Amino acid sequence: MVNRVTTSSINSALIQNMQQSYNKYAELTEQISSGNKINSILDDPYKSLDIINTNRELNKIDIWNDNISALTNELKQSTDTIDLIIEKAQRIKDLATSASNETFSSDRLNSILEEVDILIESTVQSANTKYNDNYIFGGANTKIPPYEIQYDNNNEIIGIKYNGTRQDGEWERQLEISEGIFQTVNVTGIEVFGEADVNGTSSGIMGDLIEFKNILTDIINNNGQNYSDISNKLDDFTQSINQMSGVNSKLGSVTNKLEMSARSLDSTKLNLKSFLSETQEVDLTEAIAEWYSSQYAYQASMQVFTRFNSMSLLNYI
Repeated sequence: MVNRVTTSSINSALIQNMQQSYNKYAELTEQISSGNKINSILDDPYKSLDIINTNRELNKIDIWNDNISALTNELKQSTDTIDLIIEKAQRIKDLATSASNETFSSDRLNSILEEVDILIESTVQSANTKYNDNYIFGGANTKIPPYEIQYDNNNEIIGIKYNGTRQDGEWERQLEISEGIFQTVNVTGIEVFGEADVNGTSSGIMGDLIEFKNILTDIINNNGQNYSDISNKLDDFTQSINQMSGVNSKLGSVTNKLEMSARSLDSTKLNLKSFLSETQEVDLTEAIAEWYSSQYAYQASMQVFTRFNSMSLLNYI
């Protein structure tokens, strides 16, 4: 059987060839203009899905990195504050060591007492440090100062009350640092500094401050306390300083963990960007060369189509 090649079939083939040449030319033009191989999901559904998923992962990594940065900055603020209060505690311990000297006069003890009051106010102010408009030592209760000084009717300091979340409550503040992994950023003030509530317990450096103040006051007023009671407080100061240092070491470990997590995320991000570049970005040198070829092919197909359609019956005789 002999297949007949008709004018209509030739014309259809020329149109199809010209359309294919134009589509290739238009595709390369858009790729060069945008810098991307794939500009719509119709260009390549499978690779388009890879690009969408990769961009989604990159967005997650950006969020996790932002969280790590926020956590790291707050941890630095926390450790710096604890270091500052440790310095104050060491100064108070030095005052206690000096005050335990039985040769001190009442005037000298009163001078120490005045400095203790100043250090109490300064320590409470530091314990009420804020970061990003949150009180960092209040546990989950970040909008009110975790510590307040309690005064008697004569405006004398008699206690330091803790108003933050306690360890047996919902005290943790967390942020996600990788898929499904959350990191706690905070410690409660009660864990680090203790308290000295007049209606509650006395613990930590806050308790030491009030107890030391009370001992000094009683010695000055001859209320039964003696210098040996000051000496007995020195070990308590040492223990409270060690307690704060231990918390700082724990926070330092968390900081190291965050740094490792950030490095891991940066490595993953680099690999994903490399994959995205290989999948999506156009090699301009290669694309431009191909674009010229497709332009010539498209022009040639139009010329052939035009010549064919301008032929008359005489061309076939």
